[in-house]
Amino acid sequence: MTRQISAPRGTRDLLPEETPAWDRVEAVARDLSRRYAFERIDTPLFERVELFARGLGESSDAVEKEMFRVAGAKGSEEDAAPWALRPEPTAGIVRAYIEHGMHVRPGPLRLSLIGPMFRYDRPQAGRFRQFSQWDVEVIGDAGPAVDAELIELGQRFFAEVGLADVAAYVNSIGDATCRPAYREALIAYFAAHDGRLTEDSRRRLHVNPLRVLDDKELAPDVADGAPRGVDHLCDACREHFEALLALLDALGVRHEIDHRLVRGLDYYTRTAFEFYVAGREGQQQALGGGGRYDGLVELLGGRPTPGIGFGIGLDRTILAMEEQGVAPRTRPPLVAVLGPGDDHDRRLRVAASLREAGVAVRPDGSSRKLGKQLESASKAGARWAVILGDGDALALKDLASGNQRDAISIEEVAAAVSE
Repeated sequence: MTRQISAPRGTRDLLPEETPAWDRVEAVARDLSRRYAFERIDTPLFERVELFARGLGESSDAVEKEMFRVAGAKGSEEDAAPWALRPEPTAGIVRAYIEHGMHVRPGPLRLSLIGPMFRYDRPQAGRFRQFSQWDVEVIGDAGPAVDAELIELGQRFFAEVGLADVAAYVNSIGDATCRPAYREALIAYFAAHDGRLTEDSRRRLHVNPLRVLDDKELAPDVADGAPRGVDHLCDACREHFEALLALLDALGVRHEIDHRLVRGLDYYTRTAFEFYVAGREGQQQALGGGGRYDGLVELLGGRPTPGIGFGIGLDRTILAMEEQGVAPRTRPPLVAVLGPGDDHDRRLRVAASLREAGVAVRPDGSSRKLGKQLESASKAGARWAVILGDGDALALKDLASGNQRDAISIEEVAAAVSE
């Protein structure tokens, strides 16, 4: 017996009955991108490992543990270069911004992407090796107003897909001016608690001590006593953060300050934020997040340019919708086109005319008796059946009630099923 082949571990198939929820969240994301004046951009699903190592940071989990590496082919140096499937979109978008000289365009640039990301992580509930994100980026705006706008946008997305009780958690992690002193304060503090740190945190302490704050196994009392980033901000960073908080209050955006929030990637500066369903805070429960990356463009070879963005996990969003019992919008009513005998050409012509009128149609391609065709249409989820009669005669049958209208035109069918 031939062995059955299954989907790779950590991935899943998206079956037809699951797609209405995906259609819903993607439609909301695309509509909000339009309403907030974001333009679509798409980048390759794989890039050089160097891009992510430089952009995300060698000490980040995404590079250190979770990079989904792809072996290059033998041959040229280009083919043999180390590649990785994209773990997040920002580095690739910034690479495209630099490569295509997008700095000459009227700014700030507002870019949006929806697509799959990959992390070779240990699969667990709500955490897949292939997952989908909605990502937005604003490149070229250093002010706090755009920070507030993006956080408000994220909140609006969750509200419009039907999720309740989503809060934004925000923090400021400073910049190149004030972060060095904060780093030293963290190193001194955590070195005094070395025996209570995990092996990962001890290793990262002198590479990127902010990542120790992100360790979910850190003892609560040690975490609570750690120096706070907001207490070490320079005047410019403090002014930026205070302005952000005031703008969020003015917009009525639900938010809280989280002093441990540093995000997992090294490119963040100043504002960092994450979205959670209230009461579900934790590493595996974040619905999305983002922050400023004012030094990333320069780090990847461009001229100094501020930037900010977020990524929202669509898989996590849909899981949260299921937990809250949020029903996705149903698809448009399906119409089946049926008929006696072998009049398949007429069924297809009627189906084509209805589709031209915007109706979702499924013609029956069999030569079965009409009763069997009606039974099959009902099982397929059709709401209506158009039954071909003699000549050009049509009948429209409501498969839910059993009511039928005879001698009806194509135009009347289209109008009736669209009511």
